[in-house]
Amino acid sequence: MNGTESVSSWITPLRPALTDLSDRHLERLHRLESDLSEVLAAAPASGVGPSARLLAVRRRLAERVRAGHTPTDSPSVTALTEALAGFVCGFHDLDLRDAVGPGHGRMILRHGTGLVRRRWSARLAGGDLVGIAATERHGGSRLQKITTRAVPRPGGGWWLNGEKCWVSRLTESAAFVVFFKNPDGHIAAAVIDARAPGLERGPVIPAGLGGWAWGSLSFTDVPVDEADLLAGPDGGLAVFREHFAAFRPLVAATALGTAAGVHSQVTATLTARLTTGILPRLRDTTLVTLGRTHAELNSALLAALAAARITTAGSGQADMWSRGVKAHAVDTAHHAVAELSLLVGASGFQADSALAKARGDLGGLLYADGIHDSLLRSVGRTLTTPTAQAALPHPRTATAEIHPHAVA
Repeated sequence: MNGTESVSSWITPLRPALTDLSDRHLERLHRLESDLSEVLAAAPASGVGPSARLLAVRRRLAERVRAGHTPTDSPSVTALTEALAGFVCGFHDLDLRDAVGPGHGRMILRHGTGLVRRRWSARLAGGDLVGIAATERHGGSRLQKITTRAVPRPGGGWWLNGEKCWVSRLTESAAFVVFFKNPDGHIAAAVIDARAPGLERGPVIPAGLGGWAWGSLSFTDVPVDEADLLAGPDGGLAVFREHFAAFRPLVAATALGTAAGVHSQVTATLTARLTTGILPRLRDTTLVTLGRTHAELNSALLAALAAARITTAGSGQADMWSRGVKAHAVDTAHHAVAELSLLVGASGFQADSALAKARGDLGGLLYADGIHDSLLRSVGRTLTTPTAQAALPHPRTATAEIHPHAVA
């Protein structure tokens, strides 16, 4: 987003509420913002597609991360800084949600065999992307309903057959984490190299979130070996739940960063119009919108940061929080951008406007990583199911686990 206000003006005021966010962590976030601006300015703006440009940005940022020293933090602080890094990236463009971090490759690093982790850790650190293939046309992301299935392969291993749809990073991913039913009917997950024989892509042009390629992924006798499996032959459901409990707060923070970028741009535009005399004054309704959306975005960001920490603490409420926070944060960001765009008039509705792009991207995110009605319905079901509530830790216990380490 183009505006006079830096993303730091959103993060720094939260410091008193984030007591273990040290000067060192703030400096790393400032450096990310600076690096991102420099890399974006140097990235090719013409002659390549948007996804090639984004992949070049990701790899250039990975080089800078490897060149610098990254101190070891507690898991809680790492979750916090990763979410804030997502906020920084989203502030510039929601398409930069994959600019830093392992993304869906996190499943490989956490659940892969030793062989798979060794094979992919260096590639992920170098900027390679990993896509996720879970959704199917008839059942969405409900893993229990998927029909993609593995059958025994002569000589060992399995053949994988089926189709996945709405797969992001379709052509840019170096590998996909694919969810399917094993020969016994249990949910499994495996790392499939993007160059595997029998894998076919069907691109679709999206209305939003168009930075990365998107579409369907078909499997025809794609080979799967035991070493490719994540968490064993039937651990797919646990891998999916654990991953998205951690991933959804990152999505939430990135979406809120995009809305914060729009807020900053709109505020700068209105201020310039006042200063130059184009506007004699701002209407009260405009000031109310600016104030309300500022408060809503900040409160949703704090909730996203809390969800990230709750997940890291291993709380029984992590999955519930991640679902609710993702839906709430993206809804908040989407609504804020829709309201803020009206304040600058027709310029916010030009096809090449950053505000128009942000509205389209956030509209796509209403459906990515879970339709919000389904996410919120599952939260309500958990809250009203006595057996589910009995399995959750007491709130005091969960709160005590959020900050397990003091950070210098």
